[in-house]
Order: sequence, then structure tokens, then C-alpha cells
Amino acid sequence: MMRQDAWTEEEDMLLAETVLAFVREGSTQLRAFEEVGKKLSRTAAACGFRWNAYVRKRYEEELELAKQQRKKKKGPQTTERDMTLQDVISFLQTLQQRGEGQQEIERLREQVRTLQKEKEALEKQLQAVQQEYQAIMHILERARQLSV
Repeated sequence: MMRQDAWTEEEDMLLAETVLAFVREGSTQLRAFEEVGKKLSRTAAACGFRWNAYVRKRYEEELELAKQQRKKKKGPQTTERDMTLQDVISFLQTLQQRGEGQQEIERLREQVRTLQKEKEALEKQLQAVQQEYQAIMHILERARQLSV
């Protein structure tokens, strides 16, 4: 007797093809499970379980090939990038245009205000130290003149 919710060979193939395509394109397996779940009227969790418990073993070589293709598609990646102020402004404007990141923008503005206040306080401290230095130098110069 066959279970009513049993997986067919065609469903397994669709699951494998979708997962491999998503991996190849640099997306996640979870997104592939969600996509297949919609097509098969199954949950993403059920698709993920089926993939990990049964289908994946049958497609190990294809999965490795898909990962290699993804790496080739991405090309060499650098781990660090020098960003200019214009890059940051462009990024924030893009977020703003898409209607996203408003909280992040406000948080960054608040951080800028805080840093400006700190800068002003440090500049005042620097001026005070410079004035004290000038006063000490003046005292030392007078003492030298008196001793001569």
C-alpha cells in the first residue's frame, strides 16, 4: 500500500533540478525548497527533509558541479573594499529610494551627530592644552631670561 503523500519520481526530479539551479545561480537551498513547495503543494520543510534524507544522495556529483559553476560565475572575490564617501552616499540613496533602510539611515545620522559632538569636545580640549602649553613655554622663557 502506497502512502497518499508519497513522493513520486517526477517530484524528486523537480526537487533536484530546482535545488541544483538555485545553487548554480548563487541562491540558497531554502529558497529552492520554498519554490518547489509552491509547485508541489508541499511545505518548504517537507521539501528540505526529502532533499536531505533521500534525493541529495542521488545527486552528489551534480551538486558539486553546481557549486563549482556558482564559484566560476561569481569570479574572484575580494574580502575587503575601500569605499569612498560617494559610495556610501549612493548606497544610502538607493536604500532610501527603495523605501528601505529608513531606520538605518536615521541611526547613522544620530551616530554622525554624536561623533560631531565628540569632535567638538576634543577640539576644545586640544585648544585648552595648546593654551596651557603656550603658558608653560612663556614661563620657561621668562625663567631662562631671569637666570641669565
